[in-house]
Amino acid sequence: MRSTAREDTVDTGALYEAVRQRFLELLRRLADEQLERVVPATPDWRVRDALAHVVGITADLNALNFGRGDPDAWTAAQVATRRGAGLEAMAAEWDRESPQFEDGVRLLGYEIGSHYVGDLHAHVQDVHQALGVPADRDELTVLVSLDFYLHSFDGTLAEAAIGSVEVHAGDEQHVVGVGDVIAGFRGDPFDVLRALSGRRSAGQIRSFAWTGDVDRVVPLLSRYPLPLRDILD
Repeated sequence: MRSTAREDTVDTGALYEAVRQRFLELLRRLADEQLERVVPATPDWRVRDALAHVVGITADLNALNFGRGDPDAWTAAQVATRRGAGLEAMAAEWDRESPQFEDGVRLLGYEIGSHYVGDLHAHVQDVHQALGVPADRDELTVLVSLDFYLHSFDGTLAEAAIGSVEVHAGDEQHVVGVGDVIAGFRGDPFDVLRALSGRRSAGQIRSFAWTGDVDRVVPLLSRYPLPLRDILD
């Protein structure tokens, strides 16, 4: 997959901070009942658990705890250890940890930085969807996040050795995978991002404008299991 101009121009640390601050601004407006609302995209979590997870990532990575071995247990521990913490306590921890974390993603480069921007945006948008508030469609955040998930899709296709796929996300075109093009699809960048990050059902993915061998590509589109029910946001 070719790189984008964003790789040379975007400060992913600063972008992460901007998404983080928007998220905290939203959460601070919520009633206690809303913080306890189930998040359909991650149905084992409430809204407050999504915050605990993203706070936990920054703290763990700053401490060089990479969750090797069992990533699900690593994630579960981030949530469990903050279950008794209030919103402001978690926000204060995030404030303490974020400057070091943001410096780290700058140092490690665009691929890593876009990964963590993309992960944060995915959980922020999951919360927006759970609350029924307008989607976080900030253009730069979506495109940087999309760069990471396209890179991930590229790796999946290369490993599967089934050929390449043309992805048309708004005005941008990307070819991911290796070899002859076997399929292509077109969609709004936000919807393509949500599909690649595992937030669209197989039926929703098939509703994109497709060409070629749809059946071989759809199961490989996301690094995460696809939801059984449609996620509408």
